[in-house]
Amino acid sequence: MRAGERAAPAAVVIGTCCHHRCTARAYPNHPFLHSHGFSPADFTALCKLSSSGVDPTSSSGRADAARRVKDLLDEARVEYLSANGFDALLHTYIDAAISPENVLIVASPTTMH
Repeated sequence: MRAGERAAPAAVVIGTCCHHRCTARAYPNHPFLHSHGFSPADFTALCKLSSSGVDPTSSSGRADAARRVKDLLDEARVEYLSANGFDALLHTYIDAAISPENVLIVASPTTMH
């Protein structure tokens, strides 16, 4: 490696949570959301809704919608990593009955395979 070059990470592991704290500026994949029919103005509403999906005992329609929003935001993150040189997958690491905040994004550079 030459001076000033950065090595690619061996792996990326992200425990997703706090979707309601996402900001439009920091979020990596607005085109994915747009391709699923969401406008830039919808992003804040999606993030706000996601906060209703953290109680594992709630089975309301709102909680279900919030969990689907979390899934959508995480799928967009995986797609972003995949489009940028990583093999990326979502993994659950604890039963959703214990906590719906149970998702990891696990990615490795495609060159490692």
